[in-house]
Amino acid sequence: MDVEEMEVDGTENHSLRNDKIPKTLCGLDFCFHVFNKMYIDDIIALEQCDVIPGMYWYKRHPIYKVDIMGVVVKRQENVRCFIYAVDDGTGVITCCCWKSRLHEQSSEDIETTLQRCRNLPEVLRKKMSGVLMSEAKKKEGYSLGDLVHIRGKIKIFRGEREVVASYHNKLEDPNMEIVRMSELPVLYRNLYDVDTLPKKVLEELSEMSGQRKGICHSEIVPELKKILVTFIEDQQPEEISVEHVSKIPGVTDLLKEVCWRGRMHERFIRLDIVHCKSISF
Repeated sequence: MDVEEMEVDGTENHSLRNDKIPKTLCGLDFCFHVFNKMYIDDIIALEQCDVIPGMYWYKRHPIYKVDIMGVVVKRQENVRCFIYAVDDGTGVITCCCWKSRLHEQSSEDIETTLQRCRNLPEVLRKKMSGVLMSEAKKKEGYSLGDLVHIRGKIKIFRGEREVVASYHNKLEDPNMEIVRMSELPVLYRNLYDVDTLPKKVLEELSEMSGQRKGICHSEIVPELKKILVTFIEDQQPEEISVEHVSKIPGVTDLLKEVCWRGRMHERFIRLDIVHCKSISF
């Protein structure tokens, strides 16, 4: 008997782990806010979210920004951007790197800009010089075989998944790829493959999973009608008042569940989840 109970509990816990968290709780997951370091193969296999456009699921984690590192195996250029195919050994994904306005500047323009900033502190001058020179090198784009580091949002273009870069850079040290590949298994084991929501939230989700799924507004009226029709057929009362209806056992249970769901919804809304609406996809 104990073994059967353990098997049932294990099944319930497994189903809870596989259920997607409500969209109002996505902002509580760290994956929603950061650039997630992942294998390209897993990025390609991410499950698309039907509720929030531009968001994807890795198990129970909401993801829409990724951080990848790999070798350029294909390159295209047009007026506005460079398009690279990046391979990290697990898969290949297309990355779109938009050209900066700094790419239009010549070396003389850069020197002029630095001259205008000669009154800045030495530290800021060196920092600005480094940024300008780095952007100038990106003007020609990356070559085949270059090791690149790219961060960006996952997008769909012409039916294919790609990464639109908000940051990209060429890595001169080839050991960085080895460092990344040794870092990823730890991230998956300790973060991506486990629940990272606060313990109290997980308990509330577990409690909700044991209850009947929330009643939508469109379900309340038909269910209430069914309860009243059954009551009238059984009891055949001469008249029914609102006070009388509220005391019918089936109606009482229905109202309790509706109120409980309302309290749970308000509790989740009070948790600071406004990021889910403020971030533009």
